[in-house]
Amino acid sequence: MTDHLFPRFSDAEYARRYGAIRAAMDKENIDALLIAGARGSSEVAYLSNYQAQSPCWMLFPRDGDATVFIHFFNHQPCAKAQSIIDDIRWYGPAPMPTLAEEIRRRNLTQSTIGLVSMRAMAYGNVTELQRQFPEARFVEFGPQFGRIRRVRSEEELVYLRKSGYLTDLACEALENNLRPGLTEQDVLSIVYNAYLKNGGDPGIHFIATTNMDSPDRFVPWQRQTSRVLETGSVVITELTVSYWGYSTQIHRPFAIGKEPTPTYRKLFDAALECYESVRKICAPGTTSEQIVAATSAIEANGFTSYDSVFHGEAGKSPELGTRSAAHPLEKWTLEENMVHVIQPNPITKDFTAGLQLGAAVVVKPGGGEALHNYPFKFPVCG
Repeated sequence: MTDHLFPRFSDAEYARRYGAIRAAMDKENIDALLIAGARGSSEVAYLSNYQAQSPCWMLFPRDGDATVFIHFFNHQPCAKAQSIIDDIRWYGPAPMPTLAEEIRRRNLTQSTIGLVSMRAMAYGNVTELQRQFPEARFVEFGPQFGRIRRVRSEEELVYLRKSGYLTDLACEALENNLRPGLTEQDVLSIVYNAYLKNGGDPGIHFIATTNMDSPDRFVPWQRQTSRVLETGSVVITELTVSYWGYSTQIHRPFAIGKEPTPTYRKLFDAALECYESVRKICAPGTTSEQIVAATSAIEANGFTSYDSVFHGEAGKSPELGTRSAAHPLEKWTLEENMVHVIQPNPITKDFTAGLQLGAAVVVKPGGGEALHNYPFKFPVCG
Protein backbone atom coordinates (compact mmCIF):
# COMPACT_ATOMS: atom_id res chain seq x y z
CA MET A 1 0.00 0.00 0.00
CA THR A 2 1.36 3.40 -0.95
CA ASP A 3 0.30 6.92 -0.01
CA HIS A 4 1.51 8.47 -3.28
CA LEU A 5 -1.02 10.84 -4.81
CA PHE A 6 0.05 9.99 -8.35
CA PRO A 7 1.11 6.81 -10.20
CA ARG A 8 4.72 5.93 -9.49
CA PHE A 9 7.07 3.14 -10.50
CA SER A 10 9.01 1.14 -7.94
CA ASP A 11 12.41 2.16 -6.58
CA ALA A 12 13.87 -0.85 -8.38
CA GLU A 13 12.49 0.38 -11.70
CA TYR A 14 14.06 3.80 -11.28
CA ALA A 15 17.32 2.21 -10.21
CA ARG A 16 17.26 0.20 -13.44
CA ARG A 17 16.67 3.32 -15.55
CA TYR A 18 19.31 5.37 -13.78
CA GLY A 19 21.81 2.55 -14.06
CA ALA A 20 21.23 2.13 -17.79
CA ILE A 21 21.43 5.85 -18.54
CA ARG A 22 24.54 6.37 -16.41
CA ALA A 23 26.26 3.35 -17.93
CA ALA A 24 25.72 4.90 -21.37
CA MET A 25 27.04 8.23 -20.08
CA ASP A 26 30.08 6.53 -18.62
CA LYS A 27 30.77 4.77 -21.92
CA GLU A 28 30.97 8.13 -23.72
CA ASN A 29 32.58 10.00 -20.81
CA ILE A 30 29.60 12.36 -20.40
CA ASP A 31 29.52 14.17 -17.07
CA ALA A 32 25.91 15.37 -17.09
CA LEU A 33 22.78 15.46 -19.22
CA LEU A 34 20.75 18.57 -19.90
CA ILE A 35 17.26 17.50 -20.88
CA ALA A 36 14.71 19.92 -22.33
CA GLY A 37 11.05 19.16 -22.04
CA ALA A 38 7.60 20.57 -22.50
CA ARG A 39 4.04 19.47 -21.96
CA GLY A 40 4.07 15.68 -22.07
CA SER A 41 7.87 15.41 -22.19
CA SER A 42 8.59 11.69 -21.99
CA GLU A 43 12.33 12.09 -21.39
CA VAL A 44 11.96 14.25 -18.29
CA ALA A 45 9.17 12.01 -17.01
CA TYR A 46 11.26 8.89 -17.60
CA LEU A 47 13.82 9.99 -15.00
CA SER A 48 11.67 12.09 -12.66
CA ASN A 49 8.03 10.93 -12.88
CA TYR A 50 7.09 14.58 -13.42
CA GLN A 51 4.45 14.94 -16.12
CA ALA A 52 5.23 18.43 -17.35
CA GLN A 53 2.44 20.85 -18.24
CA SER A 54 4.79 23.57 -19.48
CA PRO A 55 8.45 23.99 -20.50
CA CYS A 56 10.95 22.39 -18.14
CA TRP A 57 14.60 21.36 -17.95
CA MET A 58 16.42 18.61 -16.11
CA LEU A 59 20.09 18.48 -15.13
CA PHE A 60 21.03 14.84 -14.62
CA PRO A 61 24.63 14.23 -13.49
CA ARG A 62 26.57 11.03 -13.93
CA ASP A 63 27.18 11.16 -10.19
CA GLY A 64 24.96 12.88 -7.66
CA ASP A 65 21.38 14.12 -7.50
CA ALA A 66 19.37 15.55 -10.37
CA THR A 67 17.44 18.83 -10.49
CA VAL A 68 14.27 19.71 -12.40
CA PHE A 69 13.65 23.34 -13.37
CA ILE A 70 10.10 24.36 -14.25
CA HIS A 71 8.54 27.32 -16.06
CA PHE A 72 5.76 28.38 -13.68
CA PHE A 73 6.37 29.22 -10.03
CA ASN A 74 2.89 28.04 -9.03
CA HIS A 75 3.44 24.57 -10.54
CA GLN A 76 5.99 23.63 -7.89
CA PRO A 77 3.68 22.03 -5.28
CA CYS A 78 2.03 19.67 -7.77
CA ALA A 79 5.34 18.93 -9.49
CA LYS A 80 6.93 17.98 -6.16
CA ALA A 81 4.01 15.67 -5.38
CA GLN A 82 4.62 13.83 -8.67
CA SER A 83 8.40 13.73 -8.84
CA ILE A 84 10.78 11.19 -7.35
CA ILE A 85 13.39 13.98 -7.45
CA ASP A 86 13.37 16.26 -4.41
CA ASP A 87 15.03 19.25 -6.07
CA ILE A 88 12.27 20.94 -8.09
CA ARG A 89 12.90 24.63 -8.77
CA TRP A 90 11.37 27.53 -10.64
CA TYR A 91 13.82 28.75 -13.26
CA GLY A 92 12.42 32.25 -13.30
CA PRO A 93 11.57 34.43 -16.29
CA ALA A 94 13.97 32.55 -18.61
CA PRO A 95 15.80 29.22 -18.22
CA MET A 96 19.33 30.05 -19.37
CA PRO A 97 20.50 32.25 -16.46
CA THR A 98 19.36 29.66 -13.91
CA LEU A 99 20.79 26.71 -15.83
CA ALA A 100 24.09 28.49 -16.32
CA GLU A 101 24.28 29.23 -12.61
CA GLU A 102 23.67 25.57 -11.79
CA ILE A 103 26.29 24.40 -14.28
CA ARG A 104 28.81 26.67 -12.56
CA ARG A 105 27.72 25.57 -9.08
CA ARG A 106 28.28 21.94 -10.04
CA ASN A 107 31.73 22.67 -11.54
CA LEU A 108 30.66 21.49 -14.99
CA THR A 109 32.09 24.46 -16.90
CA GLN A 110 34.80 22.36 -18.54
CA SER A 111 32.81 19.12 -18.76
CA THR A 112 31.13 17.11 -21.49
CA ILE A 113 27.38 17.68 -21.31
CA GLY A 114 24.92 15.57 -23.28
CA LEU A 115 21.86 17.32 -24.72
CA VAL A 116 18.59 15.39 -24.86
CA SER A 117 15.39 16.45 -26.61
CA MET A 118 17.16 18.85 -28.90
CA ARG A 119 13.90 19.24 -30.85
CA ALA A 120 12.53 20.94 -27.71
CA MET A 121 15.57 23.22 -27.38
CA ALA A 122 15.51 26.62 -28.99
CA TYR A 123 18.56 27.28 -31.15
CA GLY A 124 19.26 30.38 -29.08
CA ASN A 125 19.44 28.31 -25.90
CA VAL A 126 22.04 25.98 -27.36
CA THR A 127 24.19 28.81 -28.69
CA GLU A 128 23.90 30.66 -25.37
CA LEU A 129 25.22 27.59 -23.53
CA GLN A 130 28.12 27.39 -25.96
CA ARG A 131 28.84 31.11 -25.54
CA GLN A 132 28.79 31.01 -21.76
CA PHE A 133 30.83 27.81 -21.48
CA PRO A 134 33.42 27.82 -24.30
CA GLU A 135 35.50 25.21 -22.49
CA ALA A 136 32.61 22.79 -22.12
CA ARG A 137 31.74 20.23 -24.77
CA PHE A 138 28.07 19.89 -25.71
CA VAL A 139 27.11 16.68 -27.55
CA GLU A 140 23.81 15.16 -28.61
CA PHE A 141 22.71 12.27 -26.41
CA GLY A 142 19.11 11.89 -27.60
CA PRO A 143 19.65 8.77 -29.77
CA GLN A 144 21.40 6.91 -26.95
CA PHE A 145 18.65 7.91 -24.53
CA GLY A 146 15.99 6.76 -26.99
CA ARG A 147 17.57 3.34 -27.52
CA ILE A 148 17.44 2.66 -23.79
CA ARG A 149 13.79 3.68 -23.54
CA ARG A 150 12.55 1.68 -26.52
CA VAL A 151 12.73 -1.67 -24.74
CA ARG A 152 10.00 -1.59 -22.11
CA SER A 153 10.25 -3.04 -18.62
CA GLU A 154 7.50 -5.20 -17.15
CA GLU A 155 6.39 -2.26 -15.00
CA GLU A 156 6.13 -0.03 -18.06
CA LEU A 157 4.03 -2.65 -19.84
CA VAL A 158 1.49 -2.45 -17.00
CA TYR A 159 1.04 1.27 -17.76
CA LEU A 160 0.82 0.57 -21.49
CA ARG A 161 -1.87 -2.05 -20.91
CA LYS A 162 -3.78 0.51 -18.85
CA SER A 163 -3.55 2.88 -21.82
CA GLY A 164 -4.88 0.06 -24.01
CA TYR A 165 -7.81 -0.41 -21.65
CA LEU A 166 -8.63 3.29 -21.89
CA THR A 167 -8.65 3.17 -25.69
CA ASP A 168 -10.93 0.15 -25.46
CA LEU A 169 -13.35 2.25 -23.41
CA ALA A 170 -13.36 4.88 -26.15
CA CYS A 171 -14.23 2.29 -28.81
CA GLU A 172 -16.95 0.74 -26.65
CA ALA A 173 -18.47 4.17 -26.10
CA LEU A 174 -18.47 4.86 -29.83
CA GLU A 175 -20.11 1.53 -30.60
CA ASN A 176 -22.82 2.17 -28.00
CA ASN A 177 -23.51 5.83 -28.74
CA LEU A 178 -22.93 6.60 -32.41
CA ARG A 179 -26.16 7.28 -34.32
CA PRO A 180 -27.50 9.38 -37.18
CA GLY A 181 -27.75 13.09 -36.37
CA LEU A 182 -24.49 13.45 -34.46
CA THR A 183 -21.79 15.80 -35.70
CA GLU A 184 -18.12 14.93 -35.79
CA GLN A 185 -17.67 17.16 -32.75
CA ASP A 186 -20.25 15.00 -30.97
CA VAL A 187 -18.21 11.95 -31.91
CA LEU A 188 -15.13 13.55 -30.38
CA SER A 189 -17.07 14.30 -27.20
CA ILE A 190 -18.02 10.63 -26.87
CA VAL A 191 -14.35 9.68 -27.04
CA TYR A 192 -13.29 12.18 -24.37
CA ASN A 193 -16.11 11.28 -21.99
CA ALA A 194 -15.26 7.58 -22.17
CA TYR A 195 -11.87 7.76 -20.50
CA LEU A 196 -11.35 11.04 -18.62
CA LYS A 197 -13.13 9.77 -15.52
CA ASN A 198 -10.83 6.73 -15.53
CA GLY A 199 -7.55 8.63 -15.32
CA GLY A 200 -6.72 8.89 -19.00
CA ASP A 201 -5.01 11.82 -20.68
CA PRO A 202 -5.89 12.96 -24.21
CA GLY A 203 -3.68 11.88 -27.05
CA ILE A 204 -4.47 12.16 -30.74
CA HIS A 205 -8.15 11.74 -31.61
CA PHE A 206 -8.29 11.62 -35.41
CA ILE A 207 -11.79 11.08 -36.78
CA ALA A 208 -13.40 11.35 -40.20
CA THR A 209 -16.88 10.52 -41.47
CA THR A 210 -18.21 9.90 -44.94
CA ASN A 211 -21.08 8.21 -46.73
CA MET A 212 -20.18 4.65 -47.73
CA ASP A 213 -22.09 4.92 -51.04
CA SER A 214 -20.35 8.15 -52.08
CA PRO A 215 -17.17 8.40 -49.98
CA ASP A 216 -14.89 11.42 -50.01
CA ARG A 217 -12.63 10.85 -46.96
CA PHE A 218 -10.26 7.91 -46.80
CA VAL A 219 -8.08 8.57 -43.72
CA PRO A 220 -8.95 9.87 -40.24
CA TRP A 221 -8.67 13.67 -40.13
CA GLN A 222 -6.71 15.57 -37.51
CA ARG A 223 -9.48 18.15 -37.04
CA GLN A 224 -13.19 17.44 -36.91
CA THR A 225 -15.85 19.21 -38.99
CA SER A 226 -19.54 19.94 -38.53
CA ARG A 227 -20.49 17.08 -40.86
CA VAL A 228 -23.56 15.19 -39.58
CA LEU A 229 -23.80 11.40 -39.42
CA GLU A 230 -26.55 9.79 -41.46
CA THR A 231 -27.70 6.26 -42.13
CA GLY A 232 -25.02 4.82 -44.38
CA SER A 233 -22.18 6.87 -42.92
CA VAL A 234 -18.93 5.34 -41.74
CA VAL A 235 -16.77 6.72 -38.92
CA ILE A 236 -13.06 5.98 -39.23
CA THR A 237 -10.80 6.57 -36.26
CA GLU A 238 -7.23 6.75 -34.97
CA LEU A 239 -7.31 7.11 -31.18
CA THR A 240 -4.57 7.50 -28.60
CA VAL A 241 -5.23 7.72 -24.87
CA SER A 242 -2.32 8.10 -22.47
CA TYR A 243 -1.91 6.78 -18.96
CA TRP A 244 0.74 8.67 -16.99
CA GLY A 245 2.83 9.36 -20.06
CA TYR A 246 2.41 5.92 -21.66
CA SER A 247 0.35 5.72 -24.83
CA THR A 248 -1.16 3.09 -27.08
CA GLN A 249 -3.18 3.60 -30.23
CA ILE A 250 -6.25 1.86 -31.62
CA HIS A 251 -8.00 2.12 -35.00
CA ARG A 252 -11.53 0.93 -35.72
CA PRO A 253 -14.30 1.75 -38.23
CA PHE A 254 -17.98 2.10 -37.27
CA ALA A 255 -20.90 1.81 -39.70
CA ILE A 256 -23.96 3.96 -39.00
CA GLY A 257 -27.44 2.50 -39.38
CA LYS A 258 -26.67 -0.20 -41.93
CA GLU A 259 -24.15 -2.89 -42.73
CA PRO A 260 -20.86 -1.95 -44.42
CA THR A 261 -21.05 -1.82 -48.21
CA PRO A 262 -19.13 -4.46 -50.19
CA THR A 263 -16.28 -2.01 -50.78
CA TYR A 264 -15.93 -1.23 -47.09
CA ARG A 265 -16.21 -4.90 -46.12
CA LYS A 266 -13.38 -5.68 -48.54
CA LEU A 267 -11.31 -2.81 -47.13
CA PHE A 268 -11.85 -4.15 -43.61
CA ASP A 269 -10.95 -7.72 -44.55
CA ALA A 270 -7.77 -6.59 -46.32
CA ALA A 271 -6.78 -4.47 -43.33
CA LEU A 272 -7.34 -7.34 -40.89
CA GLU A 273 -5.35 -9.75 -43.07
CA CYS A 274 -2.51 -7.24 -43.22
CA TYR A 275 -2.60 -6.59 -39.47
CA GLU A 276 -2.45 -10.30 -38.64
CA SER A 277 0.37 -10.95 -41.10
CA VAL A 278 2.47 -8.22 -39.50
CA ARG A 279 1.50 -9.08 -35.92
CA LYS A 280 2.58 -12.69 -36.33
CA ILE A 281 6.15 -11.69 -37.21
CA CYS A 282 6.55 -8.98 -34.53
CA ALA A 283 9.24 -11.03 -32.82
CA PRO A 284 12.81 -10.22 -31.80
CA GLY A 285 15.07 -9.97 -34.84
CA THR A 286 12.37 -9.07 -37.38
CA THR A 287 13.53 -6.34 -39.75
CA SER A 288 11.86 -3.49 -41.59
CA GLU A 289 12.15 -5.38 -44.86
CA GLN A 290 10.24 -8.33 -43.39
CA ILE A 291 7.54 -6.08 -41.94
CA VAL A 292 6.92 -4.33 -45.26
CA ALA A 293 6.85 -7.68 -47.08
CA ALA A 294 4.15 -8.86 -44.65
CA THR A 295 1.83 -6.01 -45.69
CA SER A 296 1.22 -7.41 -49.19
CA ALA A 297 -2.49 -8.09 -48.53
CA ILE A 298 -3.19 -4.40 -49.18
CA GLU A 299 -1.93 -4.45 -52.75
CA ALA A 300 -3.06 -8.05 -53.34
CA ASN A 301 -6.66 -6.96 -52.74
CA GLY A 302 -6.38 -4.12 -55.24
CA PHE A 303 -5.83 -1.29 -52.75
CA THR A 304 -3.04 1.07 -51.89
CA SER A 305 -2.35 2.94 -48.62
CA TYR A 306 -1.85 6.51 -47.52
CA ASP A 307 -0.80 6.41 -43.87
CA SER A 308 2.11 4.46 -42.43
CA VAL A 309 1.36 0.82 -41.64
CA PHE A 310 3.78 0.42 -38.72
CA HIS A 311 5.31 2.90 -36.30
CA GLY A 312 6.80 3.41 -32.85
CA GLU A 313 6.51 6.18 -30.29
CA ALA A 314 5.14 9.50 -31.55
CA GLY A 315 4.58 8.02 -34.99
CA LYS A 316 8.30 7.42 -35.60
CA SER A 317 11.09 4.96 -34.76
CA PRO A 318 10.41 3.72 -37.38
CA GLU A 319 7.60 4.86 -39.70
CA LEU A 320 7.02 2.22 -42.36
CA GLY A 321 4.54 2.07 -45.22
CA THR A 322 3.33 -0.67 -47.52
CA ARG A 323 5.15 -1.18 -50.82
CA SER A 324 2.85 1.25 -52.63
CA ALA A 325 2.92 3.93 -49.92
CA ALA A 326 4.92 7.15 -49.93
CA HIS A 327 6.92 6.25 -46.83
CA PRO A 328 10.57 5.29 -47.41
CA LEU A 329 12.07 2.14 -45.93
CA GLU A 330 13.77 2.87 -42.60
CA LYS A 331 16.21 0.36 -41.21
CA TRP A 332 14.90 -1.18 -37.99
CA THR A 333 15.19 -4.44 -36.06
CA LEU A 334 12.68 -5.45 -33.41
CA GLU A 335 13.71 -6.35 -29.87
CA GLU A 336 11.65 -8.10 -27.22
CA ASN A 337 9.38 -5.75 -25.24
CA MET A 338 9.49 -2.97 -27.79
CA VAL A 339 6.00 -1.55 -28.37
CA HIS A 340 4.83 -0.63 -31.86
CA VAL A 341 1.58 0.22 -33.60
CA ILE A 342 0.30 -1.81 -36.55
CA GLN A 343 -2.25 0.31 -38.44
CA PRO A 344 -3.15 -0.83 -41.98
CA ASN A 345 -4.90 1.91 -43.95
CA PRO A 346 -6.17 0.34 -47.20
CA ILE A 347 -7.70 2.87 -49.57
CA THR A 348 -9.17 2.68 -53.05
CA LYS A 349 -6.85 3.78 -55.82
CA ASP A 350 -9.10 6.71 -56.67
CA PHE A 351 -8.51 8.09 -53.14
CA THR A 352 -12.19 8.12 -52.14
CA ALA A 353 -12.82 5.22 -49.75
CA GLY A 354 -10.58 3.91 -46.97
CA LEU A 355 -10.42 2.92 -43.36
CA GLN A 356 -7.90 2.22 -40.64
CA LEU A 357 -7.69 -0.89 -38.48
CA GLY A 358 -5.02 -1.63 -35.92
CA ALA A 359 -3.60 -1.77 -32.44
CA ALA A 360 -0.46 -1.37 -30.38
CA VAL A 361 1.48 -4.59 -29.79
CA VAL A 362 4.40 -5.58 -27.61
CA VAL A 363 7.13 -7.57 -29.35
CA LYS A 364 7.35 -11.15 -28.04
CA PRO A 365 9.08 -14.33 -29.28
CA GLY A 366 5.76 -15.74 -30.47
CA GLY A 367 4.72 -12.55 -32.28
CA GLY A 368 3.07 -9.28 -31.34
CA GLU A 369 0.87 -9.29 -28.25
CA ALA A 370 -1.97 -6.77 -28.56
CA LEU A 371 -2.29 -4.28 -25.74
CA HIS A 372 -6.03 -3.87 -26.33
CA ASN A 373 -9.05 -6.13 -25.86
CA TYR A 374 -11.63 -4.36 -28.04
CA PRO A 375 -12.45 -6.82 -30.84
CA PHE A 376 -11.49 -6.45 -34.47
CA LYS A 377 -14.97 -5.88 -35.83
CA PHE A 378 -16.98 -3.46 -37.96
CA PRO A 379 -20.02 -2.73 -35.76
CA VAL A 380 -23.25 -1.23 -37.01
CA CYS A 381 -24.26 1.59 -34.66
CA GLY A 382 -27.51 3.45 -34.07
